[in-house]
Amino acid sequence: MIEFEDKTCFGCGSDNACGLRLKLRFDEDTKTAYGEYVAVQTLEGPPNIIHAGVIASLLDETMITVNKYMDIMTLTGELTIRYLQPAFIKENLYIRGWYVKKNKRIIENRAEIENEMGKIVARAKGKYIEVDDLPQPE
Repeated sequence: MIEFEDKTCFGCGSDNACGLRLKLRFDEDTKTAYGEYVAVQTLEGPPNIIHAGVIASLLDETMITVNKYMDIMTLTGELTIRYLQPAFIKENLYIRGWYVKKNKRIIENRAEIENEMGKIVARAKGKYIEVDDLPQPE
């Protein structure tokens, strides 16, 4: 797995008090990242519903994590999300993302979030651009 110190990452950073602090596991056989998440009140959009941008971030972070575990450093190139129903604050959510294919330096992954009733609340397709190093400002 690619490892770099980024404890302030919005998606997975353990030191980012405003971030999601998403913790995911990885199944090597199925190339699937998975985990659970419960959103706090500060991530609310409409009353008692998780903001759509937070849902997008959870899905993106999950698909990026698949790439990290496969030792591919990537940046998000394209993200398509289908919101199927609301995801609620303080509700147990189950997230999984999986590898689909690689074409040259473009990796395609999929992800979905399921609620505690077993219903899919959102699905995503992502295209990720493989990079040799993370770009930094000059």
